[in-house]
Amino acid sequence: MEPHSFVIMLRPANAYGTEGTDEGISEHFKYLQQLLKDGWLTMAGRFSEVLIGLVMIEAKSREHALEIMRKDPAVKSGIFHAELYPWSIALKSDN
Repeated sequence: MEPHSFVIMLRPANAYGTEGTDEGISEHFKYLQQLLKDGWLTMAGRFSEVLIGLVMIEAKSREHALEIMRKDPAVKSGIFHAELYPWSIALKSDN
């Protein structure tokens, strides 16, 4: 089965800035590192001028992508609000 590409947009949610935010973001980063090791993460980062993160993943299906998004510790704890979008890649570098 060919994997599908998705983008997860992350924005601050109600728990952002409360006690535990730093720990939650640290767990979020560890989660992304594991996704990279497991081969699901394509890239991740945040915009430099606004507090919005972007996570690009490959997943078996939309349901699998939703599972990846919902298991993110910062999403589960309410630090980030997450939105999932299918991503149609038109051009991709082999690098």
